[in-house]
Amino acid sequence: MINIGKHTFESYAHILNVDQAILKLNPALEKLGYLFIWIDASELERGFSEIVNVPRVPNRPLPVIIGREQHGISHELHHALMHSVSFGLRFMHLEFPGIVLLRRLTDFELMGDDTDFQVETLEFHLFYTFIQDLLLQMRLFKIGEICVSQFFCITSESRQIGLRKTEISIGARGNYTLSDEEAGMLSDKLTAKYDISPFVELAVKNFCVAYDLPDVRLRFITMMTCLESLFNLGKDQIAHTISRHLSLLISADMDEFQDNYRKLKKLYGQRNAIVHGGNYKGQIVEDYLLLSDYVRKAINYCNSPDTSKEALFDDLNARGIEP
Repeated sequence: MINIGKHTFESYAHILNVDQAILKLNPALEKLGYLFIWIDASELERGFSEIVNVPRVPNRPLPVIIGREQHGISHELHHALMHSVSFGLRFMHLEFPGIVLLRRLTDFELMGDDTDFQVETLEFHLFYTFIQDLLLQMRLFKIGEICVSQFFCITSESRQIGLRKTEISIGARGNYTLSDEEAGMLSDKLTAKYDISPFVELAVKNFCVAYDLPDVRLRFITMMTCLESLFNLGKDQIAHTISRHLSLLISADMDEFQDNYRKLKKLYGQRNAIVHGGNYKGQIVEDYLLLSDYVRKAINYCNSPDTSKEALFDDLNARGIEP
């Protein structure tokens, strides 16, 4: 039990598929009260082993050497990491350099009344909501399988993990990395609350769901559903309508329009092959990444409080351009 008085509440999210370039966002995030931190293997042993259910034990022997920097960890932690979906593949070859956590520190005071239990729960909920918005903004900025493994909290007095929420149960690969220029551009865009217009709400929900699906075919179908919710009104000529409308929005000239239209029409044909149990012709991972980039551009364009589906369709139909 935590004593009455002032404490610090530490909220963490374990971020997957990112490298240390993510730390470039810290100047912008610090203004919002958050910070990405890099935890090497030794620090994981000392302060965060409980995220893989290994109790923290002072002075535990550290005979297992990790990475080129020769960080030592215990047999207990190494065994747990090897059997963790989020860590296993990288620890298998003892090359795991560290993990990225997103942290928020919040000061609070326990008064000894019936509302004390609500303090931690409310803060954890606010933290979780912010991370969901942050992930969405980062995913809409560029390709990369950035995910959260779990959320957890630590109180300053007990130093034990309290509330915890596991976010994914599947492994995912691929790094989300940022150049200096990209980090600057994304930093300028980041907000504490990402506003979603009613027009794109369903597309955004499907876009987010796709990141948690274990099968690339399901991801592909879900991403195509995003485009259907944005650019289709009826049951006829769906492939043509989606391909034409999105191509009009993202193309700078007629040649680019023709190229985008052709690619989108082909991708929709692949979607039909998956749904109807046909053979997939091509490289599905490469096609999925291309499709996800189309969806990203579509959501970013359409997510405006002044944009409605009807007004958008009227504008696109008035252009009169056909492939």
